[in-house]
Amino acid sequence: MSARIHRGCRIALVDSDALQRICTNNSLWALGADSAPFSRMPELAASIRAGHRFDAVIVGLHADAAETVAAWPGVQEAAGQPLPVLYLAHPTELETLQQLPSTVLSQVSFRLLASPVDEGALLAWLNALDLRDGRRAGGKVLRVGA
Repeated sequence: MSARIHRGCRIALVDSDALQRICTNNSLWALGADSAPFSRMPELAASIRAGHRFDAVIVGLHADAAETVAAWPGVQEAAGQPLPVLYLAHPTELETLQQLPSTVLSQVSFRLLASPVDEGALLAWLNALDLRDGRRAGGKVLRVGA
């Protein structure tokens, strides 16, 4: 299967589970996206304040889902603009979604994928991104699953 991803797409990955962080980070790199892993939202906010820029954020939801999502406004504030966000949750942890405020779950932009992440679904999300400088994801042809 051919995949198109813009090599300049920079994704912040926030996941308190180190193994999931490694796996998702590897998938992003395999798809051609540049990524930076963080274990907590405040680390990401600090990185943005230090001048690092990201096109979007992927957030792993676990038992600490409510705490993680509660820290999201600090990331948006640091970025100075809305950032697209994708949430990941393992099927065994879907009950953690019930901890999230309904305002988060009802957002038109709310996106959730099951982890471990399916590269085809991740690729579709990446390709749908409107990157902030007018770029759209899409560019170099890569092989997925090869």
